[in-house]
Amino acid sequence: MTTQLQTVHLSEADFERWEQGVLTPEQIERLLAHTASCGCCGDAWFAHMSRTGEMLEEPPAYLADEILQRVRQPDVVIAQKAHTTSKRMQLFLYSLKVSMALAASIYMIFTMDTATLELIMNIFHL
Repeated sequence: MTTQLQTVHLSEADFERWEQGVLTPEQIERLLAHTASCGCCGDAWFAHMSRTGEMLEEPPAYLADEILQRVRQPDVVIAQKAHTTSKRMQLFLYSLKVSMALAASIYMIFTMDTATLELIMNIFHL
């Protein structure tokens, strides 16, 4: 690994030494910290990993079909619909509460006698 890690970008040889396992734990920690903080070296490490491909395994070919089949099963569809319905129901109940509070307020204002109305106005200095 380069000795001036703080001022120099990592090289391809640094990534290869990491893959071979010849770096000390301190060097590995510095390599990881540097790639996390330096966008250029992070991109270079990603490019290296993409080129080598050894450490990145391809997903099995059947996985996409298996996921699609599972998503279409009735229990998953019902759970998704229940969640969507739940959000709609929550919005409906909230709207109903606000409407009832507004209706009760209007009813109270129009059915209140003048003495009570004057009392309220005096309390709030209106």
